[in-house]
Amino acid sequence: MSVTAKHPEYTASREYQWRQMRDTVNGSLAVKRRGTAYLPMPNGFKAMADQGEAAYSAYTTRADFPEIVAPSIGAMVGIVHGKEIQVDMPDALKYLWEDADGHGMSLEAFHRTITRHLLTLGRYAVLADAPASGEPFLAGYAAESIINWDVNFYVLDETYLKRDGFIWTQEPRYRVLELVDGLYQATEYEGNLGQGESITPTARGNAPMRSIPFAVANARDLSAAIESPPLIGVSDAAISIYQLSADYRLQLFMSGQETLVAINGEAPNLVGAGVVHQMNGTSDLTPDLKYVSPSCSGIEAHKEAMTEQREAAVMAGARMFENGGNAQESGEARKLRFASETANLMSVAMASCGLLERGLKGAAMLAGLNPNEVVVTPPSDLLDNTMSPADLAALFDVYEKEGMSWQTYYERGQRGGIFSTERDADTEFDMITGDFVASDEPPMPEPDARQDVDATRPITASLGVTDVVAGR
Repeated sequence: MSVTAKHPEYTASREYQWRQMRDTVNGSLAVKRRGTAYLPMPNGFKAMADQGEAAYSAYTTRADFPEIVAPSIGAMVGIVHGKEIQVDMPDALKYLWEDADGHGMSLEAFHRTITRHLLTLGRYAVLADAPASGEPFLAGYAAESIINWDVNFYVLDETYLKRDGFIWTQEPRYRVLELVDGLYQATEYEGNLGQGESITPTARGNAPMRSIPFAVANARDLSAAIESPPLIGVSDAAISIYQLSADYRLQLFMSGQETLVAINGEAPNLVGAGVVHQMNGTSDLTPDLKYVSPSCSGIEAHKEAMTEQREAAVMAGARMFENGGNAQESGEARKLRFASETANLMSVAMASCGLLERGLKGAAMLAGLNPNEVVVTPPSDLLDNTMSPADLAALFDVYEKEGMSWQTYYERGQRGGIFSTERDADTEFDMITGDFVASDEPPMPEPDARQDVDATRPITASLGVTDVVAGR
């Protein structure tokens, strides 16, 4: 038996998901560095012997990877922490506001880290620890670090980089947390991972610790169970777009590379504008000289497939990524979609707040304080997306400066309760500009310039903007 043994749920497929999420968050360079892991080599390149690797390198270089995962996560972290999160704790722990991890990270930044990890990998853990002489602090553990667990038993991979002069090497280290005879015990394994060194931590005043100051959360609740990352669908869609882009860009490249072909004759020594080449035929052979290029008949299909994947990314949670499609939804369907997306985000917010609370309670126990005095209240109004006129006006300024499309601006307004969920963006725009004609009403007369100005003034006043139709 080895301390490096992993829980049955800690499988290779879970590790692959975590690695994919990390790569797609880190962007194009991280994804392309993985080579064939995300972009298989076409069989034609494999048959090219020595030139196959060069052709594959050009293939990946031309491909575009859409940067949609990191902005989606960043936006959701901003939504969660843009609301009021109340943290109550004893005065003796107030120093954690400025230094939560013992390395100068503020408690707010530490909490954002928890939320970001839950959105990215769907798993995070917090351990309350304290030096032999000093104040308690919080230590965070990423999804991959929690390798084994059971009731009152956890194994943490703390492998780190160790510098020796100018050389850095990986140094294996593992920590086991468990209850032994009802008392909290921590055992550290380092180097050759032989016999570990055990200690029995105590609270201030040498009080015994009868619980482990450690907690794990996934994206739904406080649990060590591994679940798929909540935004794995966005990551999958981004990888699909990357693969389709590689084929699409290859076809574009090949369609512009015409090849001169000599039929029933010798190939010319020179090619280009103005070159004259004489080819002599016979009674049996008719010579011909022409440029040919691939038909690229599937290029439009690739464009459509990339559009579908973009829409899949939006539906999977990439709300910052524009959906330019024309799919129609009923008002009720929109309400349900918006509510379900926010509810998922709410579960992440609650798990994040719950994990921070458990960590602070552990710090309180180590400090000899009452852990019941620690309360972290999650934002209760995260489901309330009501947008104020001032917020809509600020958003319109972004749209007017071409920072977003009218469609995206309208969808944000719909979620904020400003625009009707029963109308699409084009209909709303036509109503604003006076081009809309209801089916049960006679056509409106053409207004003169004065009437047009008067008609738009009440709208601009209600939105708090200067020109609601400019720059569409």
